Amino acid sequence: MKSKANLILSTALLCAAFAAAAAEEPTSSKTAIASIAESTSAILQGDSARALAALEATPATEFLGKDADYRACMLERYHARKPVLTTSAIEDKFLRGVLDDYQDYWWRSMAAPAQRDKQEAALLAKLHKRLGASAARATSMDEIEPVLQTQLEQHGYHAQLGRTPPLRELMVWRKQDTRMYDVQLPERPYTVRVELLDDFVSRGWMAYGRCERGSAGGWATDKALYAVVGRYTQGLDSEEFRVVFLGHETQHFADQNAFPGMTSWELEYRAKLVELAQGREVSAKRLDYMITAQSDDKNSPHTYANKRVVADLTARLGKSPDAVSIDELQVAARDQLLEDTRERKAKAPATANAK
Repeated sequence: MKSKANLILSTALLCAAFAAAAAEEPTSSKTAIASIAESTSAILQGDSARALAALEATPATEFLGKDADYRACMLERYHARKPVLTTSAIEDKFLRGVLDDYQDYWWRSMAAPAQRDKQEAALLAKLHKRLGASAARATSMDEIEPVLQTQLEQHGYHAQLGRTPPLRELMVWRKQDTRMYDVQLPERPYTVRVELLDDFVSRGWMAYGRCERGSAGGWATDKALYAVVGRYTQGLDSEEFRVVFLGHETQHFADQNAFPGMTSWELEYRAKLVELAQGREVSAKRLDYMITAQSDDKNSPHTYANKRVVADLTARLGKSPDAVSIDELQVAARDQLLEDTRERKAKAPATANAK
């Protein structure tokens, strides 16, 4: 798998894990659950200080079970005076060193978002030192990542690099199998190749950022889909996998082929509409996540797309989308997707319209 400069992770899947917090720990107070959702939104925007403020605004006694563990871990991780590294159990010295470099970068970048570029430059310098002569000609992260990926493969690991906005990514796993799936999207059917990824060593910066509470569930390229198998606790036959992964990611796959050059938030916007158009059991969780994790920052494509989806569906329905039945929500989401497609085709060159 090749590294991509701007990774289009189906982080909508990671969002499903985040949105499920309330269902996992119903005994925590509503205020605590809202604080967790706010901390999620902040981490997705790469801001650990805001995440801490959200969690500390609610008394610790209102967090119970896994929610209490999460709060305690977040406070310990981000009140530390230096980056907290979680790699001590990794036996492979090279991989442990690389992950130390990335976790150091993630921690510092989230602690001081205004210094992301500086921290990325520091990461590049560390990788140069670690990779030595093989990376001598690399002058940027985009150039050094293929060298790093080759080295990781030689050590027996698969990896996904690139950028999952707003930070550079590193996901690492050991096992990978291929399966073909037939997927019916609102606009047409597709047959897609899915790479099933398992035995992870690192699930990336979004998992690290939230004390491993949740992670991305997969991503898409214009060639295939990539699924984080362990994320789907109900199995690969569940609605969650069928809708939140296959539907969402296949829409990414379709859009990257039909409308090259779409921004990350635009891809997420359309894929989130597919989830709401097709999901029933998962609809409430997905919609709750979209309502609670929003921002005006296009560099945080998931939270920005959430805001656009909710605003557009509210305008179409004449009321908040969480105030209508699932049937009404599905119809509205499908119609919104079709309208967006018509508008894009009207603006696209003739070659794109022909697809």
